[in-house]
Amino acid sequence: MAGVKKTTEKTETKAKTTRTRTAKVKEPTVTVEFQFQGKNTAVKDLVETIKAAYKAEGNEDAIETVALYVQPGNGVVYYVVNGKSEGKCIAL
Repeated sequence: MAGVKKTTEKTETKAKTTRTRTAKVKEPTVTVEFQFQGKNTAVKDLVETIKAAYKAEGNEDAIETVALYVQPGNGVVYYVVNGKSEGKCIAL
């Protein structure tokens, strides 16, 4: 019976080590920038501008989703906040 106990302890230790290694996996940081007509515009900056515009319009609802529709040729970004399509846009 002593041999069975050692095998079980080794298996449990191996399982704990595997879980520890898996927990350390980290998602990469992603940065997206649009480059056009000599300008660089980061997506995070566009989202911050949209959040400010949304609040400035008097909206008090929490922002749950933001959809961006970028038209670099026209220099505008259309956006939809919380699924409410209103045709809002900002200049790039």
